Amino acid sequence: MKKIYITLFSCLSFLGYSQGENDHWYFGFKAAVNFSYVGNPTPLVNSEMLTYLEPVGSISDSDGNLLFYSDGKNIWNREHQIMSNGTINTNNSVSWRYGNQLAILKHPGNPNLYYIFTPIPNYYNNLTVSNGISSYTVVDMSLGNTGSNNLPLGDVLPNNNSLPFSGANELPFAANNVNIVKHSDNKSFWVVIPNKTKLYSYLVNSQGLINSPVVSDVPANIPNFSPVAHPSYLKISPKVNVSNNFSNYLYIVYWGGVNANDWASSKVLSFNNTTGKITTDFVLDITTNPGSGSSGEFTNNGSIFYLGSNGSSKVYGIDMVNISPTSVNYYTVPINYSSSSDGPLDIQRNKYGHIYMSFDYSNSYLAKIINQNVFNGANIDIHDLYLDGKAAGRNLPQLVQYNNNIGECVQDIPLTSSEPNNAFVYRAANSIITTNYSIASNQNIEMKAGSYILLKPNTDIKGKFSAKIEGCRIGTLEKFSGNSKFDKPIRLSLDLRTPVITENKILISPNPTSDILNIKSDSKINNVSVVDMIGRNINVRLDGEKVDVKNLPSGTYIINIETKEGVSTQKFIKK
Repeated sequence: MKKIYITLFSCLSFLGYSQGENDHWYFGFKAAVNFSYVGNPTPLVNSEMLTYLEPVGSISDSDGNLLFYSDGKNIWNREHQIMSNGTINTNNSVSWRYGNQLAILKHPGNPNLYYIFTPIPNYYNNLTVSNGISSYTVVDMSLGNTGSNNLPLGDVLPNNNSLPFSGANELPFAANNVNIVKHSDNKSFWVVIPNKTKLYSYLVNSQGLINSPVVSDVPANIPNFSPVAHPSYLKISPKVNVSNNFSNYLYIVYWGGVNANDWASSKVLSFNNTTGKITTDFVLDITTNPGSGSSGEFTNNGSIFYLGSNGSSKVYGIDMVNISPTSVNYYTVPINYSSSSDGPLDIQRNKYGHIYMSFDYSNSYLAKIINQNVFNGANIDIHDLYLDGKAAGRNLPQLVQYNNNIGECVQDIPLTSSEPNNAFVYRAANSIITTNYSIASNQNIEMKAGSYILLKPNTDIKGKFSAKIEGCRIGTLEKFSGNSKFDKPIRLSLDLRTPVITENKILISPNPTSDILNIKSDSKINNVSVVDMIGRNINVRLDGEKVDVKNLPSGTYIINIETKEGVSTQKFIKK
């Protein structure tokens, strides 16, 4: 018996379970990071992608070897060349520039195929609209030229470039973002897209994408909704074990164009990964200053939600565990920088659960939330990760969801032959025992048992292997972590607005204006910020009580005027 346990511990020391799909981030102005080693992210300078407002994404194989990256318009292979058919059709418009998020997913039934889901929203500038179409493109890694390692570099599958998503009425549509969440069967995935005040969920299973959405309502009360004037941002939490009725939290925010006092509609909702729908079990309404609330991210267990303000440098931590029917706990996360206009543009969790953000203030760095899993104990280092002379841009790559083949929990598991799976997680409430069992060199196997794991001397392990003592509930696909927290539907409100000055104390003129906006105030003006109707910060110059707006394109804008009494938010028109 002693020899058997020594053998087991030896395996644990030298072998690991490969999960390298998220080892690389490519984004911004030729910025890139390698996250292969925990605690030691390495900036890279080999990117050929130059982007600022575009959505971005990248993917590696299970061993952490880069496959490709994209800005929603072009696809670069691992040798940093645009694939020969890798220019994504944008419907002859420039609307691709203002999608907030794209997503990449490996085909669950074909290891050579990868989906790139691209939001192509309606483009809005100078009061004109260019129609976009949300679509998907399929990359085949068995195609393309041979690379330096004698393997194909990949190419777009013929006739699979920018295939339009079908809406509920079977017509193409335009959206701003897309996200992916794992199905409850642990084999399939939901591609989730907010379209106006509906949520479209598309199932991707072993047969591929089913281009007919499951539709649910987003409880957002926005009058005269327009996808042009109301772009959105979407983030879905990891699986949370708080209710039998839903599996994930879903954060969605719409902003822009309603009126000066009703700019953003931010909500955390409940999502069921069996049905693909929003449920009515949980609603958290979040009110922010006009133009302030947008980017957000959940911790890797969904216990804390971090909300970033793109109208200031404030970041809030919201407790998603200790919630009562009448209250929610939150705090302002300390940060080594302060601004009333420059804030986090995007917030994203990496493969280890570390949360990074791109910042207006210093785009040559990625900021990081330190101690992100400690409520009311985190802080933000805006200069955490230097990008080696490159710049971050607005958007960061979303985490790639992948199927790691987690088995159902049973009482005991006897393994008595050669391993049939290329990658698999065995889960037993009590024990796992191997007899005449072998793992080949190309296989990745993980074992979890509540009491013990016994590898007998006739066990032959040549592949990648790990073992862990961890309990599970019989009949479940994932680790059980407690009882239902929300037995009844719960709806909460959280007001994050700073004190607002009534508009009759601060006056702006002329309105409309062609060059100069004059501000009349009884108090000293400390700062002004301007955002356009799709939520972007616009650089303007304050000179005493005058704001120079002559270089702004014609259109409608929101100006935030900060004095010691608070912030006045007003709308103006540039002729």
